Amino acid sequence: MSLADGAATAAVAPEGNTTRLLRLWLACQQYANQPIGADHVPLALRGRVCGWLAPATAACLLRPPSPFGFEACWVAPSRPVAASQEATHLLGWATERLRESGIVRIGRPEMLDVFASGNELIGTAERAACRALGIETRSVQLNAFDRSGALFAARRASHKLSDPDRWDNLAGGMIASDESDVQALAREAYEEAGLTLEGVSVVRGSSLRVQRPVAEGLMIETAQVFDVVLPDDFVPKNLDGEVAGFELRSVESALDGVERGDFTLQASLAILDSLRRSRGTIPR
Repeated sequence: MSLADGAATAAVAPEGNTTRLLRLWLACQQYANQPIGADHVPLALRGRVCGWLAPATAACLLRPPSPFGFEACWVAPSRPVAASQEATHLLGWATERLRESGIVRIGRPEMLDVFASGNELIGTAERAACRALGIETRSVQLNAFDRSGALFAARRASHKLSDPDRWDNLAGGMIASDESDVQALAREAYEEAGLTLEGVSVVRGSSLRVQRPVAEGLMIETAQVFDVVLPDDFVPKNLDGEVAGFELRSVESALDGVERGDFTLQASLAILDSLRRSRGTIPR
């Protein structure tokens, strides 16, 4: 897979759509940048804030017996924690406590890196608990176009915890612990669409941050956008059961879907980011 850091490859919005792109971008940005609720309590590990807890979640973690206490306006371990292994162990305990209480549902045992402000690695946590704990996650989103400029869209499976049955980019997902964004992109592209990125030119787009309440808790996520133009004979095939189907949509149809709310917020932002970065040509 080759990477290029520059203007995006991608289809170009039809003439006269500049105003529409800006309007949709601003509308999505409103939903993507919501304040953390005033009733949320910071979660601190190793002396650094790494998450945000809703009142019920904080009460669950503080219920005796618990290794956590409430000090200095945050929930933190009752005794000092210096090593990342200790922080990871405590986050594992928190995940099990929340699961036993029904706040966290059983999910895939995928571990994600947990960072504090300033990009400091604190430890790792199970993916299923990150939203409940208000932990910031990192993800990738792949805009895939055919050579005519049409956009591949994937419908999320009905069993997905977040945004079931809504439309998404061709591929996307979380960056696992100790995984780079490029490695995550290659893995997700293959698992979700049967796409092997070896020999395919991939363009790195913008890094987009989303902060909003969701059913599982609080989503704080930074998504790295990538763009790719695929050959005419490419046929997507889902391999992990996470995608219910695929469609190839014109740019106009994709924008209509964004405006109706058919696409997830992250997918909408990624699509709009690609179209806003395009400069009038579709790489051949």
